[in-house]
Amino acid sequence: MTSIFNTSSLPDVMQRMITPHYEQIVNEIEQIYHHPDTGDLIFIRSRNFYMRNISGLITIAQWLGVPIIAPNKKISILLIGNHSAGKSSLVNWYIEDNVQRTGVAIETQGVSIITSGKRRESLMGPATMHLFPYLRPLGNIPGLMNYLTTEISSSKQKKFPLVSFVDTPGLVDGAMAYPFDVEQAILWLGNHADLIFVLFDPIGQALCKRTLTLVEQLNKSNPEKMHYYLAKADEAGSDRDRHRVLMQIVQNLCRQPEISKTNFDMPTIYLPELAKVP
Repeated sequence: MTSIFNTSSLPDVMQRMITPHYEQIVNEIEQIYHHPDTGDLIFIRSRNFYMRNISGLITIAQWLGVPIIAPNKKISILLIGNHSAGKSSLVNWYIEDNVQRTGVAIETQGVSIITSGKRRESLMGPATMHLFPYLRPLGNIPGLMNYLTTEISSSKQKKFPLVSFVDTPGLVDGAMAYPFDVEQAILWLGNHADLIFVLFDPIGQALCKRTLTLVEQLNKSNPEKMHYYLAKADEAGSDRDRHRVLMQIVQNLCRQPEISKTNFDMPTIYLPELAKVP
């Protein structure tokens, strides 16, 4: 958790005393990638000369033409699922701040990053790319830049200062036209996220072909990141009905070759304040 005090003017010894150990480790890792003192003197045998004043691993990698991404300070969680599966509602509940629009209509039409900051702000595509440099390759997807946003909330609820959510458009079949290649964007984000949460709901279940295709592709390349949930479990009816819904979802998922190879759990979740149970 970020310290509430301004420690920038304190001596190094005092800063280390009041900074949590995990934050010290993260800061040291960041310095390896960005600090100007890193790699002050490096001898490259293949080219037979010295490099001086190298500004961290990022600059070294750029000079060598090697792609490298500095690790994020926060865990990034990619949220995908059917239209109206409750992704935006889950984010609002977790951070206890209504930063994402929710409703029956497809409210999330683009890619929205929800992260913690000092004050409430909304950033558009270019500012988002500046804040998250690793997202720059997304700019190569036509139309996406106009639908890429960042919502910064000052909430400190739960573990939100340590987490960034990536909310994606609700997936539907048929003639639904997205303003950008949503499949390409989600697959790219899945390769760079730390966790992928797939949300199903009792109404849509696992009946959307577009969702199943994406989940199968993500599971093939990132099986260790995948986590499945039945959202809006309160709308499934009785325990028996809820069990039937879970079985139907699992059966549909297991029809996909890549998913059927994996054992997985599917916890049921619902938001207490929106519950439709007595």
